[in-house]
Amino acid sequence: MGESICDSDLEFSGELLIPRINSVAYQQIYEVEAWFRRICLTAWMGTFGSSWTDEINSGLRKNLESRMRRNRQRLYLGAESQDDLIWAATQGELLQLLTADAVATSVLSLTGAEPEFLKGKLDEIREIRNILAHNRALTRRAHTILAGLLASLEKAVETFRASTLYGQMDILDEADGWLGSHLAGLLHGNDWFRFQAFVARHGDLIGYTSLPVERGGSWPDAGLLLQAFQDHLDNIVAFCLNKSGDEFTVLAPSRLSQEVQFSLCEKFSENPKVWSNVHFSAQSPKFVCSPKIWFYENRPPFRGDA
Repeated sequence: MGESICDSDLEFSGELLIPRINSVAYQQIYEVEAWFRRICLTAWMGTFGSSWTDEINSGLRKNLESRMRRNRQRLYLGAESQDDLIWAATQGELLQLLTADAVATSVLSLTGAEPEFLKGKLDEIREIRNILAHNRALTRRAHTILAGLLASLEKAVETFRASTLYGQMDILDEADGWLGSHLAGLLHGNDWFRFQAFVARHGDLIGYTSLPVERGGSWPDAGLLLQAFQDHLDNIVAFCLNKSGDEFTVLAPSRLSQEVQFSLCEKFSENPKVWSNVHFSAQSPKFVCSPKIWFYENRPPFRGDA
């Protein structure tokens, strides 16, 4: 039985007839893939800390490192230069990382889904992705199948968002004998009208949060953040920025050595000058779209039950 695309699904761009549905599908795949790269990074860093790359299958790691070296040769294109191993992975390699036995428990905890279930759904999405990559028009039937695949993964992504971006925080206080007391000591004599901050545990992660105060500039500048913490980027999962401005969190694995964790804490306590009057949407995509820059809503946009 044949299938047709109605006139409204097509538009001319010069002499080329372009299926609008391809653009919609590409964005949907881009979004879900970005979430699963974040899930993958969080699982590996949460499980192994800063040495997580040493735990990857040696053959796969060699391929990824080789690709990153080639990527550095393309800096003239204006791409952000920080090495992000998981963002160098093809979708097939991403699936290998997600379903590795070493992080199976963590992936299940972060998403509520078995890794093999995720692999099966993402494998099917990869087939549709290949159609788009080869400039073939996507049919309505293929897009309907894609919608079903995305719906089946929605709960896993929502579980990750609910726990990582909006989950319960256990604030570490000055009597904990660890990071809470270390940050309190570093902030002794701090002007709390200029810098309000705390450190908290988020499951296998630690979050250093800078709270809203009166300051020059409401928006964390992504480029300045990456530059300020450049010596610590290998130990940071992400910079989580409030979409409304005035607040951000540095997210790191709790499994970092005490020396490394204290060093990151000390850098955060310096209250680096990372604020600007430039809204996120007007900042350089080179930095604000970096894999290390994540955003969250001022209030959770869903009712998570993770």
